[in-house]
Amino acid sequence: MKKLTLLIFFASALIISCNVYPQDDYEEFYVVESYLVANRQLPQVRLSTTVPADEVYDFEEAAVNNAIIEVRLLTSGPESAVEQSFTYSNSEPGIYQSDQNHAVIPERTYQLHISFPGSNDVITAQTIIPGSFEILGGVAESVVYQSTQQLEITLSESSYPGRQNIFVFNAISFEPDAEDLTPFYSDVFQDSDDPEEDITLLSNNSSGIINEGNFEVNPDGSVTVKYPWIGIAFYGLNDIVANTLDDNVYDFVRSQQVQLGGSTLSPGEIQNVIYHVDGGIGVFGSLASDTVTTNVERNPNL
Repeated sequence: MKKLTLLIFFASALIISCNVYPQDDYEEFYVVESYLVANRQLPQVRLSTTVPADEVYDFEEAAVNNAIIEVRLLTSGPESAVEQSFTYSNSEPGIYQSDQNHAVIPERTYQLHISFPGSNDVITAQTIIPGSFEILGGVAESVVYQSTQQLEITLSESSYPGRQNIFVFNAISFEPDAEDLTPFYSDVFQDSDDPEEDITLLSNNSSGIINEGNFEVNPDGSVTVKYPWIGIAFYGLNDIVANTLDDNVYDFVRSQQVQLGGSTLSPGEIQNVIYHVDGGIGVFGSLASDTVTTNVERNPNL
């Protein structure tokens, strides 16, 4: 039932961000990408390098192989130490898979450590896994698009140290087709230069970042969100996926959105993309996730 739905979005964002990394003279950086998900097996780690801005980024061409990669579970407390270490093997160009089975533990800290044979280069990063949660019962199996009965989703209580939860929702269409686009996206699609690519992108439609403060808090600590119609791109069956983000993913996404035009600030005032990776750039982050399926029906009045 549970799917990791942010990878495609983040991966494409990461590639773009690597090309706009600010520097007077080109300097090559290692690029890391890995997303741990609460209660799921350790994910792959992708490792490559940046390329000059005037060159096309191709992951396989930029891939870094034969690195020594470990993901470490740290002990709790102010003086954290390595409680358990998980080694990784190079399965294909630039892609490393864990050698051990391990379900990621919510609310614990994990560290990435990468070194290289015959080199002093070291890449490190840490993430605190968000507290796990679940979508509670009562979600409508079917809703009429833009009817008075809006899709409501209630999430069990979750936590993240030092702040409110940060959410991203995704609506994933089972059978995306141009004929089934909802009105807003249908209008946008008419002016598309690349219809096939746009259909692919809209098939996993992201809400963007939503702070828990925008939710209705229930007496039992759960929170309820009215899912916005603008978040639904296609009629028919959709997986609605709720994700809570750690600080690393949150900082990367919000700063990357500003870099790509999500701000009225002038270029000199825009902050750099925030990476939280020592010895390189990219994302070693985490999230918790759950999924529910609903059918979005056409509204005969539209």
